[in-house]
Amino acid sequence: METALIAGVGPGLGASLARAFSGQGYAVALISRHAESSEPVISRISSLGGKAVALRVDLADPSAAKAAVVKAHSALGPITAMAYNASGYGRGPFLQLEPQTFLDSFQVGVMGAVFLAQAIIPDMLGAGRGFISFTGATAALRGRSGYAPLAIAKASLRMLAQSLAREFQPKGIHVVHVIVDGQIDTPRIRARAPERASDTLISPDAIADAIIYTLKQPRAAWTHEMDIRPHSESF
Repeated sequence: METALIAGVGPGLGASLARAFSGQGYAVALISRHAESSEPVISRISSLGGKAVALRVDLADPSAAKAAVVKAHSALGPITAMAYNASGYGRGPFLQLEPQTFLDSFQVGVMGAVFLAQAIIPDMLGAGRGFISFTGATAALRGRSGYAPLAIAKASLRMLAQSLAREFQPKGIHVVHVIVDGQIDTPRIRARAPERASDTLISPDAIADAIIYTLKQPRAAWTHEMDIRPHSESF
C-alpha cells in the first residue's frame, strides 16, 4: 500500500482529498492544525476499510513539518503522493495590515509546502515515481484589493509548483497546480448564505476528483496546471 499525505484537512476540500486518495488504495496521513478537524475523516475512511492517521502540525514550523513526515512514514510507509491544501490568509486595507500578517500567510501558504516537499521528495525519488498537487486560487494570477497577503502567498506557491515540476518531472514526479476560481462549498459558506444555489459553489468532491484524474494520467500526457470554477463565475 502506498501512502499519501494530505496537508490542510478540514471539513471541505482537505476531507474530500483524503477520502479520494483513500479510495484509490492509498493509506493517508492527514495534517491539520487542530486534531478534531481530522477525526470525522479518519472515522469515515476506517469504516470503509481504509488506513489513515491524523497528525496535528503547525506547518509554519520546519522541524514540526519534517517530524510529521517521519511519523507518517513510520506509521504507514514511504510517501509517494502529497496534496498540499493548507493556506495562509490575511486580508484588509494594505496600510492597516501588520507585517506579521504577511509573514504568517506566507509561512503556511508557501513555506509549509517547501518543508514538506523537501522531506517527502526523497521517498518519491527512491520509488522512481511520485505525485504532488498544490491547491491554488485566483489570487495566484491576479492580486485583489484588500487581499495582498493571500495573493503574495498563492502567487509564490504557483512558482514553487512550476520550479518543482521542471526539476522533478523528468525524474518521475508529477506536479500539479490547481487554480480554484470561486468559493468552495463548505459548511461555513453554507451557514453564511444558506439560500445560495449549490451550482454557484465549487464542490470539494469535484475538485478532488479532478486531482485524482491527473494522478492517473500516463507519463506521456501529464497536466501541470488546471483551473476549476462554477459555471456562474466570471473570468
